[in-house]
Amino acid sequence: MRHTIENILTLTLMAILLSGCGANYYLKSGKKDFSNLQYAKAKKKFNNALAKKPESYESLKMLALTHQKLDDFPAAEKAYQLAMNYPQVTLEDKFNYGKMLMSNNKHDKAELIFREYLSVKPEDKVARAMVESCQFIELFKDDTALYKISALPMLSNLSMFSPVMMEDGSLAFTAEREVKGSKNNPWTGNSYYDLYSMKNNGSTWNEQMPIDKIFNGKFHDGPISFNKANDMAVFTRSYTVSGRKAEKDGDNFNNMFLYTASKDTSGAWGNVIELPFNNIDYSCMHPSLSEGGDTLYFASDMPGGIGQNDIYMSTNSGGSWSKPKNLGSTINTKANEVFPTYRGGNALYFSSDGHPSLGELDIFKSTKSGDEWKKPRNLNYPINSTSDDFSFIYDGGDSTGYFASNRQGVDKIYQFKKRPSGNVYVNGKSVDDAGNLLKGVTIKLIDLDTGETIKEVVTGPDGKFDFELLPDRNYRIEGSKDGYFTQSYERSTVNQYEDEELELVFTMPQINVIDPNSPYTPDDKGVIRIPNINYDFDKFDIRPDAAVELDKVVKTLKDNPTIVIELQSHTDSRGRDEYNVELSERRARSAKAYLVQKGIAVNRIVSKGYGETRILNKCVNGADCSDEAHEENRRTEFIVTSLGK
Repeated sequence: MRHTIENILTLTLMAILLSGCGANYYLKSGKKDFSNLQYAKAKKKFNNALAKKPESYESLKMLALTHQKLDDFPAAEKAYQLAMNYPQVTLEDKFNYGKMLMSNNKHDKAELIFREYLSVKPEDKVARAMVESCQFIELFKDDTALYKISALPMLSNLSMFSPVMMEDGSLAFTAEREVKGSKNNPWTGNSYYDLYSMKNNGSTWNEQMPIDKIFNGKFHDGPISFNKANDMAVFTRSYTVSGRKAEKDGDNFNNMFLYTASKDTSGAWGNVIELPFNNIDYSCMHPSLSEGGDTLYFASDMPGGIGQNDIYMSTNSGGSWSKPKNLGSTINTKANEVFPTYRGGNALYFSSDGHPSLGELDIFKSTKSGDEWKKPRNLNYPINSTSDDFSFIYDGGDSTGYFASNRQGVDKIYQFKKRPSGNVYVNGKSVDDAGNLLKGVTIKLIDLDTGETIKEVVTGPDGKFDFELLPDRNYRIEGSKDGYFTQSYERSTVNQYEDEELELVFTMPQINVIDPNSPYTPDDKGVIRIPNINYDFDKFDIRPDAAVELDKVVKTLKDNPTIVIELQSHTDSRGRDEYNVELSERRARSAKAYLVQKGIAVNRIVSKGYGETRILNKCVNGADCSDEAHEENRRTEFIVTSLGK
């Protein structure tokens, strides 16, 4: 009996050891497949490892990463969620978990994860952008009604992306298919990417055909870009040597290179040339040619960049391509910026998972002013989603085009149609603070994005002016007249879907410069009382209702950037006289601090407390008054003491 028990224990121990060995074998083998981009194989092995040893953090983490690479975000989220229970969990795990939560439209939970991450690594700008994305997710849906989108038919493709218009109106794109007797892509188990084209015949798309044979080799080919004349192309291809993929390292990783091709006099494609800045140690991919073919935008992870993949530019002069120039930190982040599309008029569309987004890659637009790129603008939902969205193009006009997205679990090409936009017709007038029509006011219509004055008029005796605000722009209307407070109004027409008429009135008080040491007259027109800047009894903090009114003062000071003011704070008569002076001083300083925090130069504001020396009503010392009557005296005013220069 004793020997039987010993044998059972021995067999049990051996089973446990063999189970552990089996788990380690699958984990090690799966890691090798993962490093070789063979994600389909790796997923099976990590699942086998977990079946052998369910408590393995390493196997769970690798499975989560593999699902993430395969764009199976729900499965990746589940694996990361389980990994969070292990003490070995890393900051990288938390970041990836947050990204998967965003991709699965769980932004509230994602924000909490990113905040945990930032508590340890507060300098991470990408993580801060993700928090911002989670906080303002509803703002990304402002354009919901602006576009109508529809998926193109997949035909015989398993996935398709990177659409580009061809000369004959056909749509070229990159696609993969099921493998039928040919070498498969170990990443997905399907074919390598090839370049195809198809054409819309009114209501249907015809079956696609491979574009010219020189563009499709044994391994990955695409995306591609053409110049306007359609006699030059730049395309992406797996780097090969003697017909074999050239691996850069022992992990069998193969980088992507850029090649040019051109048409000969007979119109045949040929003359395939490798671009000079390709390198076996990094990828150059996702080309976008300018219309003239002399400027190329592309994505690369070359050394010296800002993030994982950055967008670069190279120019062609005399048949020679220049050294690539990084587009800089306005465009590029610590994460990925990929799939650029350059459009005439200095507009650049690209995808990023480092700028504030809905989840994974979102499509952004930036415009160039001089040599500087402006802050990118998210194209919002429905162009963008919580999945990867990329490869945005127009089909020639300004209202229709295409982009790619995996929002349905696989890369598809979508057509968008922009709904008609509307204009805003401004009917305005200028009046003084008594409501009298004011002539001689200079009214400017300013493009907020460029700072350019588009139109300028001077009001006549009727004080009237009118402007037409065009769609998809940001405007500022500004009214100014010597001796009067300048007024302004800002309006965006980016989400303007229908025509609108707007009545605008500029009420412009006259500026009266007052010596603060002159005798006090509460009815003096130069004393400007800030309504609702009241304080709770015996307190000096800025109440929310007061902040709203102080923001109006901020706007007045920004509209009139040279004036200098004195902020005057007053108390009611309750309390000792000396204490009330001190309290009013604190209140005045509090209001001044608020203005300074909002960007007003400190030397433009003098703050002074007058205590109870300037009571407005009968509520002096000893008077029987309600709290509402006393509150009238707890106020803040300002006077202009200098017009400045």
